Amino acid sequence: MRFLFQILAFLVLFYFVRYILRALLPGMFSQPSFDRSQPQNSSRGRAVKQGKMEKDPVCGTYVDVATSLHESFAGETKYFCSSNCLNKFRQIRYSERNSKSV
Repeated sequence: MRFLFQILAFLVLFYFVRYILRALLPGMFSQPSFDRSQPQNSSRGRAVKQGKMEKDPVCGTYVDVATSLHESFAGETKYFCSSNCLNKFRQIRYSERNSKSV
């Protein structure tokens, strides 16, 4: 009988401590509420842009053609994630042209 009383006392103490912690730290123990009518987005608030993506020929990053740096080389448009990648590509193309002419 004493064992059952100890278990009961432990459970009462546990729920009391839990109640106090939930009152002091309200966001820590609450379950997240999801609005099922809205599609879930893993990027937490950032909208996914729709558009055409092209691969940067230097670093391999996929970039949005509407907002990326671009330049035409030999009749083909190349898209770049940054001015660094664009400059590296220009240097590579320049060195290739010079090595062919020698």
